[in-house]
Amino acid sequence: MAQIRNVILDWSGTLVDDFNPVLDATNEIFKHHGKPTFTADEFRDKFYLPFPEFYKEYLPEMQLAELDHHYHTAFKTLQNGIAALPHSLDFLDYLQSRSLPTFLLSSIHNDHFEAQGGRLGWKHYFKQVYAQALDKRKVILHLLAEHDLDPAETIFIGDMTHDIDTARHAGVISCAVLTGYDSLAKLKASNPDLLFRNLREVRDYLERHRGVPTRSPVSTVGALIFNDLGEVLMIQTHKWSNKWGIPGGKIKLNEPSETALRREIMEETGLQLSDIRFELVQDCIEPPEFYTKAHFLLLNYTAKAVGTEVTLNDEAETYRWVSLAEASQLDLNGPTRTLLEYVKLHPRR
Repeated sequence: MAQIRNVILDWSGTLVDDFNPVLDATNEIFKHHGKPTFTADEFRDKFYLPFPEFYKEYLPEMQLAELDHHYHTAFKTLQNGIAALPHSLDFLDYLQSRSLPTFLLSSIHNDHFEAQGGRLGWKHYFKQVYAQALDKRKVILHLLAEHDLDPAETIFIGDMTHDIDTARHAGVISCAVLTGYDSLAKLKASNPDLLFRNLREVRDYLERHRGVPTRSPVSTVGALIFNDLGEVLMIQTHKWSNKWGIPGGKIKLNEPSETALRREIMEETGLQLSDIRFELVQDCIEPPEFYTKAHFLLLNYTAKAVGTEVTLNDEAETYRWVSLAEASQLDLNGPTRTLLEYVKLHPRR
């Protein structure tokens, strides 16, 4: 992958949180035509871009001009409360500080972008705005040609499968974020080059890869943690498709692995460890449950918890203390199941 020199951004669901106003405006159209409205979950599941194709499927009798009138009339009254997504402003400032040419490519109506971008004070961040892009696959080719951008050095960041398809159509780097309309399952099925939870993670990636990035395995540590009752700590995390696993994370440069383990466990669970023992290393290449493509070298340990009071950070959803037998019955990610089977065959003494 070449060095990234140009950035194309989507608007809705990538920079701003406009899901509810879009849902409400869409439901106004369906109510006007006597059709059932969508719940939030139904809308996330069924809505797709280009939106004329979505309406053609669900309201085939409706003309685009009529759709445009009804939708934008409703949306104008709903958009005043639209807020920036977390990390958006910091990300835009970061791109500006690095003098990376930044473009907006969005299906948002130009009038609505002017209203929202003006209220947020963000219009100056974009070298050029390409709004009202009904089919971004067509517009992105014009954008690349007009500004003489090398597709291999250009990244398109969006929240929907149409954004990934658009990037692939133009030969640019596709980057999906989990802050908008499409679910993790939908986005993974579209096979983006990069997938992150939010723009903070995108910024971290760009900062790490200021030069030409190297593709090498990521070294991590994790522990199967026991309490005084012999139970083990299992956590459920969206990064592993909501499957159960063990806490852990990446080893920092020049950081001993056991130091990394103590730090990661403290950050993720609030627990201190004792009686740390190395168990095995796993070569984990693009695990299907993980939310993005990755190659890990997993250094797996067992340890005892000092106390049982668990305080999770934002990387995990929930936790349980369970027996080894109960842990095996959970919906585990693959590496954790391998570790459990190993520990059963090589119990701690």
